[in-house]
Amino acid sequence: MKLSQIALAVAALAAAPAFAATGSLQALFGVTPANTVYISGASALSGSLTNVIAANCAGGAANVKSLTIGGGTSDGRVTVCTTSSLDGRFAGPFAVVKRDTNGSFEGVGPVIEQSALTKWADVNNCSDAPLNCALDSTTAIVPHAGLSDVDTNVWIGSFNTGALSIEVPTDTANTVFNGGFAGQGFAVMVSESLYNAMLAKQKGEGRLPADCAVGDFTPGKCQPSISKEEYAAVVDGGNYAYVANGALSGDAGVINLCRRVETSGTQASSNVYFLNNSCGNAAPTKGFKLPKKAGDSGALVAWNSASGDAVTGNYDDFGGAFGLFEGSGTGDARNCVIRRNDGKNPNNAADGLGTYAIGVISLENATAAGWKYLKLDGVSPNAYQVVVGSAADVAGGGAADGWAQDANQRITTVRGQYDFAPELEMLWPSSTAYGTFLTTLKNTFADPTKVNTRGIFQANGAFTHAGNETQVHKGTRNGNFCAPQALAE
Repeated sequence: MKLSQIALAVAALAAAPAFAATGSLQALFGVTPANTVYISGASALSGSLTNVIAANCAGGAANVKSLTIGGGTSDGRVTVCTTSSLDGRFAGPFAVVKRDTNGSFEGVGPVIEQSALTKWADVNNCSDAPLNCALDSTTAIVPHAGLSDVDTNVWIGSFNTGALSIEVPTDTANTVFNGGFAGQGFAVMVSESLYNAMLAKQKGEGRLPADCAVGDFTPGKCQPSISKEEYAAVVDGGNYAYVANGALSGDAGVINLCRRVETSGTQASSNVYFLNNSCGNAAPTKGFKLPKKAGDSGALVAWNSASGDAVTGNYDDFGGAFGLFEGSGTGDARNCVIRRNDGKNPNNAADGLGTYAIGVISLENATAAGWKYLKLDGVSPNAYQVVVGSAADVAGGGAADGWAQDANQRITTVRGQYDFAPELEMLWPSSTAYGTFLTTLKNTFADPTKVNTRGIFQANGAFTHAGNETQVHKGTRNGNFCAPQALAE
């Protein structure tokens, strides 16, 4: 063999990736079962939780590994700290296994009654390249703690109105509840196809500037808006004409709804904000509505990613009129919106229901190809108005149009201009051995000096908006999403 060929062969071997290691978290990263914490609940908070864990990992994010479950994040994720915890609870590597399936409620009811859940990461079947654990759909595990986008009282009230079919356990004496320390905004997401249709319609009506062009997805000036009343009409369980009358798009295309399952905190937030459910369930006014749901037509199909489907959730096409999907996880609902651009249902199969889709998602999520955010009542969740021509206006080479884009997606929220923003709740059994660690995670969520995560804000109280103008809210609901957001600053 010529020397040049030998050199090429050696170079190829040097460039080849090392073989991936597989095994348990203990074998791969030294995480013992005793150092593994299981948390169920809000899928919308899973990415933020990873950053909170990193803030309590010795050496920071450089020593943190984030593993998908079953190759994706619809069912949750696993966060591994390869060193130790800064609060002293774990002297060696530790892991937090976050379960997203069915959303926030499964971080409430099962935590209160300490009942076991399935569909966790299989911590004995993981890989370090790619970083992933298999999905275990059979082993029942009792969660050590839970996260919810909304407070427990919203869940209790949702059962009373019929928006939730599962009763919340009433024996809460042995549970530690923490609320009102931080929160996150939510927003209306649409398929790019619907975004463009709404932009064209609102431009034609004079609601958007005449120089706005279809395909301009920059948040701010040309971003279409939806009113609270309009979205309420889309999701109202007693209104099936609105999604097909062209009110949003200006044409005959039907609006497909990509909502979440009834146990999702995202769905509960939507129910509270748009339908006054369950806050309006008080005599004599009874001012609330029930949401549309899969099965309202009398039939539905259930998909499960563990069985090879593209998503997990329930679907109803109302006899070919329009599609309504209840996604188990955030990723399921988001994929429902994205696939609609290509005329496909959530399970990635072509149908005849067009390219328009709409839903609600947390502002922890950055927009990407296939889906975008709308303004809500004229206020953008990811852009804010500034003086035309100012440094903020033209930052990053943007046009001098009086709008600045907000990559952290919370400026209008913390200023008290964008109101779709519940405060989260974290809970755990009072007898848990992980109380110190869980308290640290909660306190980290509440501290703007320790965590700065997209979409997440700190409630006004221990820290003020003044001096923390991009992270701390001007007010607080004190952990009660049914309460008005009264500003303190």
